[in-house]
Amino acid sequence: MKTLALTTAIVATLAAPAALASDSLAQSMGVAPGQYTTAELIELRNAVEENDVARVDFILNGHANPVEAEDIYNARLAQAIADGDVVTVNYLRNAGPEVISTQSVGQNERAREIFARIDAE
Repeated sequence: MKTLALTTAIVATLAAPAALASDSLAQSMGVAPGQYTTAELIELRNAVEENDVARVDFILNGHANPVEAEDIYNARLAQAIADGDVVTVNYLRNAGPEVISTQSVGQNERAREIFARIDAE
């Protein structure tokens, strides 16, 4: 009986700092203590430090992605437009295959000189 009481006291003593550290980490992350495991809190902290918004949302939503496919599509299209990523915009708007020309647009300075000389002759 004394062994059981002693073992329980030792386990409680060793677990208390971990629980307090987990609660402290939870409070520093702005979430309720006990809502997430210590591993989830560490993952959440890393995601916040890396500015990984998608991973933060994923963790805070209980490892579920509550976003509808249409919302994802619209967000990706808006981001491609904001980035000026014409290839991705065309790909998304054309629902898949996109033929991309390998010919460059415009001319460089040397090409302009050559064409001007040809035109002058």
